[in-house]
Order: sequence, then structure tokens, then C-alpha cells
Amino acid sequence: MYNRSHLSASERHARSRLARILHGEPFLCGSLVTMKRTCGKAGCRCARGELHQSLYLALRVGKQRKMIHIPHGLEETARRWVGAYQEADRLMQEVSGHCFAQFLKKKEQAKGARI
Repeated sequence: MYNRSHLSASERHARSRLARILHGEPFLCGSLVTMKRTCGKAGCRCARGELHQSLYLALRVGKQRKMIHIPHGLEETARRWVGAYQEADRLMQEVSGHCFAQFLKKKEQAKGARI
């Protein structure tokens, strides 16, 4: 079993929050994009320049980038799920920074042991 007592408080907190997101919250690996467009109806306000605003989910599916329209009823859900992914990504970067610092210390110790 991995002992976390040697970790700093900030690293323990980041790992704990990351685990809660990964195990308990839905998340979408993408970003939200607001786009404006015309609908094509001749008498619509968008024909006069007042474009319709829509929310899209931008994500990668395989090697392709996809833009998926988010209906108004699912906008809040999409915002929460993408927000959870962005928080998880930030937390992984934070944990990685701690691990990198630890790796550099081990590297210096190994270099000192060889001399």
C-alpha cells in the first residue's frame, strides 16, 4: 500500500480532490465554445445581423476534433462536467509539479552518492 504521510498537505489535498472527481463526478474532456450563426429564415432577426447564440462542446474523438451542439436544457450540466474535467486537469498538473520536485531531489541525491 502506498503511504501518503510523507506528502505535503497541499499534495495530499490535490490527490484527494482529484480522486473524488475521477471516482464520483462525471466529467467531459473538452471545452465549451459559444458560436453565433444565422438560421436561414428570411424574416428572422438573424437576417438583420442579430445572430443566434449557441453553446458547443469542443472535444477530440480519436484524431478528429468535434463540435457538438449543447441544447439549452443541458447547458448547466455541460458546464459542470467540463468544469470538473478542467479542475481535474489543474490538480494533475499540481501533483505532477510535486512529483517533479521530488524526482529532482532524488536525482541530486543519486548524483551525490556517485561522487
